[in-house]
This record gives sequence, C-alpha cells and structure tokens, in this order.
Amino acid sequence: MIAYSPLSFGQCAPGIPGAGNPGCVPPSAPGSPYGQPGETGAVAPPAPPAIWEDRWGAIAIDRMNGAAGGDIDGTSKSEAVKVATQRCVESGGSSDHCTIVVSFVNQCAAVAQEPGSSVISSATAADATEATARVLNRCGRSHCSVLYNVCTYAVRVN
Repeated sequence: MIAYSPLSFGQCAPGIPGAGNPGCVPPSAPGSPYGQPGETGAVAPPAPPAIWEDRWGAIAIDRMNGAAGGDIDGTSKSEAVKVATQRCVESGGSSDHCTIVVSFVNQCAAVAQEPGSSVISSATAADATEATARVLNRCGRSHCSVLYNVCTYAVRVN
C-alpha cells in the first residue's frame, strides 16, 4: 500500500493556482522561487567585475658586503627595482654593487645563499612555502640559508 502525504508539496498543482493550500506558492506570486525572472519582477543587475592592479617586487643584494633591500609594493617592475636598489644602498650597500637578484609580480620570491659563499640563488612561486622549497633545491646544498622570503599580491582597485 502506498501512502500519500499532501503536506510535503510546496508548489501548486498544475492548473490550480493556490488550490486552497496555504503551502502552495503560485509561480506568478511576487518572490516565488518557482517563477521565471520576467514573471516575478525586475532582476538586480550583476555586480561589476573586479578590477585588479598588479604589484611588483624586487630584491637587491650587494654581494661585496651582504647589504640587501627589497620592495613588495611596486606598481611596475621599474619602480620595484628602483626602490629595492635604493633600500640596498640605504642598508650599507654600494650603488655600484647593489644588483637585483630577482624581480616578480603577484607572487612570492625567496633568496638563499650558502654560508661563506658568494653564490646566491633565487626562486619564485605562488606561495612562500613553495618559493622556499624551490630556492633550497636550486641552491643545491643542504646547508644553504634563506635570506629573503617575501610575497606580493595584486590589489583590488574597485
């Protein structure tokens, strides 16, 4: 035997709008979840698409004395390079020796060095953990030290 329970229905039976059932919501009723956009009133316009502005980063190191500087908020590559070099000089580096070891946009970067060596490795990745793993692998020595690990991300401007 099959039991029938009319209490579980929420939409009106075909051809019987309302049908005396308080749980029945006709498709033509304002705000009805069963109606089509043109039948229940105006549909809100879609939100405007997000607009993002890139952020550049750069790291400069003076290999002669170890001074370093970086930038993670540049609006262009040239701006990030300029600021990183300037900060390297401000931290004790020479303007002749502060050189960019890595520049990057909307991602993370890591710089590593083998202690007592002038060999410097750099790597970029989507996140700081991956950038660190890549630079240590690239450095190729188990006792390399990570000097820098920074990230820069695009900024929403609307």
